[in-house]
Amino acid sequence: MKLNRNIVAGLCFVGFGVLAIAVLIPYGIVQPPSVKYRALSPSFWPYIVCSGIAVIGALLLVYELVAASRTGDTIAGDAAPPAGRPAWIAGRPFIVMALLLTIYLTLEFLGFVLTTTLGLVALMLLAGERRPLIVAPVALLLPLALHLFFVKAAQRPIPGGVLDFLLQRI
Repeated sequence: MKLNRNIVAGLCFVGFGVLAIAVLIPYGIVQPPSVKYRALSPSFWPYIVCSGIAVIGALLLVYELVAASRTGDTIAGDAAPPAGRPAWIAGRPFIVMALLLTIYLTLEFLGFVLTTTLGLVALMLLAGERRPLIVAPVALLLPLALHLFFVKAAQRPIPGGVLDFLLQRI
């Protein structure tokens, strides 16, 4: 059986999810001695996200293995991108990693809302979404909604950055 990119991606997602749940979150996130609500614990949402990543990876693996069993014992490999696609497409994972590093490094200065808005626009464009009626509302409203949830409802500070004077008025 040949490994295709979906099987490799599924294995990577499951591996990362398990690694994060077993090692990265317990040793990397400092827990206060007592938290009134578990959902307000600093490690709660990372556990949820990493569990979701592992489940999605497992579902992708199951899907590909079931598809392989229906078509025979061989899974076709995806060695080359389809004809007509630019060569830089193969480097997208590295572009995404560089973009995430840039978001991380500029988060304190620019603030969560501005950094995430710019990052979402870049990620959606990189993924191929070009419709402004999809890109603009998602990139603007999602970071703002997350900011309001964490600052107002969960009462957790999030970096305001250069837009802090505007965000405090909301």
